[in-house]
Amino acid sequence: MRAALLLLLALLAAPGEPELRPVPDLVEIGFERARVVIVNEAHSGLSRSIRTRLVGASVLPRAHAAGVRDLAAEALSEAFADEANRTRRLPEDGGYLAQPEMRLLLRSALDLGWTLHAYEATRDERPEHDDPMEAVNWREREQARNLGALLERLGDGGKLLVWCGNSHLSEEGGPGPHGARFEPMGAQLRALTGIDPFTIDQIVTVDFEGDGRRGRTWLERFGAELERFPLHTAGVLAGELDASDDVSEDALVFSLDNALTDG
Repeated sequence: MRAALLLLLALLAAPGEPELRPVPDLVEIGFERARVVIVNEAHSGLSRSIRTRLVGASVLPRAHAAGVRDLAAEALSEAFADEANRTRRLPEDGGYLAQPEMRLLLRSALDLGWTLHAYEATRDERPEHDDPMEAVNWREREQARNLGALLERLGDGGKLLVWCGNSHLSEEGGPGPHGARFEPMGAQLRALTGIDPFTIDQIVTVDFEGDGRRGRTWLERFGAELERFPLHTAGVLAGELDASDDVSEDALVFSLDNALTDG
């Protein structure tokens, strides 16, 4: 009897899985903890995860309630952002900015009265590099510098939602090809400004290769619960995961919609 009681107490004390939360909840928590929240989308060339952008549009009202009035997006050019802010309408454009779900995201921000900001590195200013990774890191550094300058203009109380692609949000560097080290924008922004952004990684289950293998471990663990969430998408706070999960971002988002769409 005593052994059975001890086993029951051990089971009750054992930590369970972290709580799955709607992504707007993660954004709200993010702005409670930091003045900068960075959320990524998944894309490969012009192929993209439409779901990641629809989620982006869905979080804007919650960010607005948290006091956010500014959206910095990697896809924006200064000319596009300036015209959109002046006219409160989206100009016609090509590439990502012609894709309907990207336009929904940006138009939703304008409809809330937000200001759009470009922060991409100016490609024609890129110096020549012998190592391709040096060119990559130059772009990451310029993005971080542009965001740092924007945060200075917003002042100490200004909150900023940053919308980037893929791994730019990472707060930790890592090995690149040929022994070079990748220094992502998120890590460089923190080093440059002293601001620790709250990062929400949406791409961990996205099927970049089309073979269904990416994110399988996360989906085996959490996938059965995703049906009950909007867009079959939800996330967890990294701080509630076990240390063995080895996550550098502040929150991870999982989804049953993981395809990249062309066109």
